[in-house]
Amino acid sequence: MTETYCRRNYMQQFELQAQVRKAGKGGSHALRREGKIPAVFYGKGQENLDLSVNPRELERAISSEMGMNTIIKLKVAEKGEYPVLLRDYQAHLIKRHFTHADFQYLDLSKKIHLSVRIHLTGRAAGVKEGGILEQVTRELHVSCLPTSIPKEISVDISDLKVNQNLHLSDIKLPAGVESDEKTDVTIAAVIMPKEEEIPAGPQVMAEPEVLTAKKVEGAEGEAGKEGAAGKEGAKAGGEAKKAGGETKKEEKKASEKK
Repeated sequence: MTETYCRRNYMQQFELQAQVRKAGKGGSHALRREGKIPAVFYGKGQENLDLSVNPRELERAISSEMGMNTIIKLKVAEKGEYPVLLRDYQAHLIKRHFTHADFQYLDLSKKIHLSVRIHLTGRAAGVKEGGILEQVTRELHVSCLPTSIPKEISVDISDLKVNQNLHLSDIKLPAGVESDEKTDVTIAAVIMPKEEEIPAGPQVMAEPEVLTAKKVEGAEGEAGKEGAAGKEGAKAGGEAKKAGGETKKEEKKASEKK
């Protein structure tokens, strides 16, 4: 089982001033002109309140290393102090500053559900062998007491080899922290990169011979010569046959005179 290190927040709290406001869109626009934003407060056994807060103070509160898991001491004028978490918010699409905030009351004696980021430490053995490390899960859904919220869960992956996966079941969580995930969730893996196959070059096909005009003309010339030679031969043969006929006639006349 992989050793896990947990950095706790030691119940670090930030104070945030708030005032009760009147609900409605008109009041929200007036608040923003004053440099404040609308907010709501809710929680089991608590009165729901419509509030206004300073967005810059809220940004400073959650800019700590705990981020959204920062426990805030919400001090509401004429109401009291409440430990809360920033559970949800709205932000300007371009300027990205807060435009609305939701605060949830925390009962410090009861467990809460939240997400904690996972931080991998060490260099995987498989990476040294040429593998590639992939962090599949970056946040873990856990439940714990507000006083035990970890800053992060650090997991040592030094023994992770090529083609091995690190699952949630391989991790020992800190005392007081329980996972809300299934135990077969993959945290990280080391894979071997695939070798790229070099495609073979295109085969060059022999092109059929193209008869040029010169070759065609040459062939016709040869054929013409052969034809002419044939005619000359036929003519010579005819003349020879005629001469032979006349010779036979003369020989016949000579024999008759005798």
